[in-house]
Amino acid sequence: MKKLFLALLICLSTSFVFADSVFIEGFEYGNHDYTVPVGWTCDDNSWLSGYLEKDHNRIAHSGNWYAFTEATDSWMFMELYMSDELKYRYHFWGISDGTYDIEFWAGSGPSTSQMTTLLFTKTVSSGEYERFSEYIETIAVDYQYFGIHAIAHEGAYCLTIDDILVDMVGKYNLEVTPERIDAFMMPGEQITIEYDVQNTGYEDLHIYMTPYTDYFNDISFTEDGFNYSSFPTVADQVVHCTCTATLKPDTELGSVCFMDIMFTVSCDCVTRMLTLWVTVGHDTTGIEEFDDEEGLKHVEVYDLTGKKVNSSDLKAGIYIERTTTSQGVSIKKIFKQ
Repeated sequence: MKKLFLALLICLSTSFVFADSVFIEGFEYGNHDYTVPVGWTCDDNSWLSGYLEKDHNRIAHSGNWYAFTEATDSWMFMELYMSDELKYRYHFWGISDGTYDIEFWAGSGPSTSQMTTLLFTKTVSSGEYERFSEYIETIAVDYQYFGIHAIAHEGAYCLTIDDILVDMVGKYNLEVTPERIDAFMMPGEQITIEYDVQNTGYEDLHIYMTPYTDYFNDISFTEDGFNYSSFPTVADQVVHCTCTATLKPDTELGSVCFMDIMFTVSCDCVTRMLTLWVTVGHDTTGIEEFDDEEGLKHVEVYDLTGKKVNSSDLKAGIYIERTTTSQGVSIKKIFKQ
């Protein structure tokens, strides 16, 4: 059943237009501390690269390199062909030890005199890493370069940016966050999952949410507090949704169940899918020993399809261990190296 849904998703999405990344810069490769970021053109050394253990839920890369400036006014440039016939979305992460304005420009060459069009301006303030995003609907002409211009407010002394991402934006497109949710449940238990749906295309969409599962019933959807299984969105709108479902009472302990939520738009194209994976039983991950007073009775091991396997002949992978004692039944994941 699961394979059928995945095949359906692939077939229906082949003719659908998705946003493609035309530029990804995570500063991860080839850089050295206190040198100009590799691949960038700078008028001076006001933009430098660095390395620091940090975590800001980066999208483009998972490393810890970044670009930073301590100047009050600094520029850097990157070659990127942009067509006036396309639409773009820019993303980047930023943090400042004060307040900086950061401008993205487009132009014909890697110099301030050749930067002719201001695309957008964002203000980066002190605090935690923040992700910034801007949708560019039109540009006047074709451009060969974009530039980043940082301007410090009074009292600011360092701006850090990371994971610059430029997407071409299609007419119809969606993002669903997260795309996968893992949970432990008992038979008959109800679960509520939360996720965000964003219209990342440039046309208004009507989005439909459809569940596919053999393991859940009483499924309902809530969109921004109202019970709907479909809703309209405008370009770049983010809608917070919840789905409530009940695991069927006759579901076997130790089994692994799923529910797919398909997201389609009014053109009947499958655009995204969120999958809920449920291990049936209590979450006792990390418990490896049982008190002698419990009286160990029986241990069974299952693979992720729910098939019982021989515990003495396991291949590398993830399994479900079902342990029965005088105190009841417990379920946990085990990892075979």
